[in-house]
Amino acid sequence: MTARLAAVLICAAVASPATARVADTAAVERVVDRFNAARAAFDPAALADTLAPDYEEISPVGDVDDRAKVLGFYRADQRKAGPAIQSSDRRSAIHGPFGIATERLSFTMTRPDGTTLARSLRVRYVAVRSGAGWKLVSAQYTPMPPAK
Repeated sequence: MTARLAAVLICAAVASPATARVADTAAVERVVDRFNAARAAFDPAALADTLAPDYEEISPVGDVDDRAKVLGFYRADQRKAGPAIQSSDRRSAIHGPFGIATERLSFTMTRPDGTTLARSLRVRYVAVRSGAGWKLVSAQYTPMPPAK
């Protein structure tokens, strides 16, 4: 074997896992984006497509909601006007068959008296490989204290 062929094989062996990890990280972030878009649109079918059968969610007030309860909350007839939500500070990583994404969700609410109130949540999503893609198995929403 020539030195050149050996170098190519070594580079391929080293790059392959790194390339797969980058692709998996992007796939996990896409499922998170689809999940959030389905929530915003109150589209339970699209939302169901992102969730594993054993999905559980911890709400900002600490309630633990199973998949059925979450899907029920986002039925089209339950839709209420809400503030636009901005995502920032996303970090994602792959750990074997699991993907973890964390981001900050920020929004501004208008109070009945017309004043506004800005709030943020930190969200942690856990995804698992499902066939050729990824499904969310968990999300946890943690309120962040207002800036002082």
